[in-house]
Amino acid sequence: MLAMAELTNEFSWSRSRDSTFQECRRQYYYRYYGSWGGWSAEADPAVRRLYILKQLSSRQQWAGRVVHDAIELALHGLRDGRAIPVEPFIRDVIEGMRGDWRSSKAGRYRELPKTAALFEHEYNVDIKKEAWQAISNNVAACLRNFFRLPLLATIRRTAPEHWSIEHWSKMFDFEGTQVWIAPDFGFWTEDGRLALVDWKTGGGAPGGASFQLGCYALYAADLLKVPPKQVDLLEVNLREPVVTAITWDDDRLEEIREQLRLSIRAMKAYLADPEANVAMESNFELTEDLRLCRWCNFRAVCRPELA
Repeated sequence: MLAMAELTNEFSWSRSRDSTFQECRRQYYYRYYGSWGGWSAEADPAVRRLYILKQLSSRQQWAGRVVHDAIELALHGLRDGRAIPVEPFIRDVIEGMRGDWRSSKAGRYRELPKTAALFEHEYNVDIKKEAWQAISNNVAACLRNFFRLPLLATIRRTAPEHWSIEHWSKMFDFEGTQVWIAPDFGFWTEDGRLALVDWKTGGGAPGGASFQLGCYALYAADLLKVPPKQVDLLEVNLREPVVTAITWDDDRLEEIREQLRLSIRAMKAYLADPEANVAMESNFELTEDLRLCRWCNFRAVCRPELA
């Protein structure tokens, strides 16, 4: 029997990694270095604790992930030619949320970290029943809006073999750094254009994810070899619902590349050994914005006085 290769913590870049680094350097350390190896039940207790905290989601993040997973499931069914009865489908999704909520409330994630783990349960945040109901109502509304989208009708008019549900690839090399970028969905339109879609479940302003969509344009150019002029970048706010098309060009694509270079350079500057991707906790300062700390997964370790 072949032994499993030991996992190594290799440096890579992603949009979420960049966001964490910009928000708080200490949170970045805990998430990408301090918690490494904590998936093992035999890990050092401090590392295991960080790994468990890393898995926490706020109720809004949880709802967003539920919607994304449900849409992926629906698209698989549509691709395979199955009819999707909308209301029964949504009822199943909401019932699954109830099961996840009960599992999180019971603290199962402390033994099984990959199960549902809600920040509100870990930190005993007093959330009214109506607020939890609002979360499930928003999920149901987003899914109903998804099935009513003219964009979905457009997608269904194209051949399923031209769809990308799991993405063509999630990672590509950018000047020696592995970059993780993947749109939520992609398809080739009837007139031969590549459409890359980003599903949103919040109430942000249209176009607010332009950097993320610009990263998708880079993904198309560098991995799929499709120039920006042939790509439609679509930000779909399922809550409204509103579809916002973002245009890109070669000059703006170079801006994205430069932003990636700067981000990668800043992250590596904090490392004790950039070549080996070795980090020391003391090199990563705490944020001074305590408002961020109150909703940080690692508050119990980093700022326990805020409990």
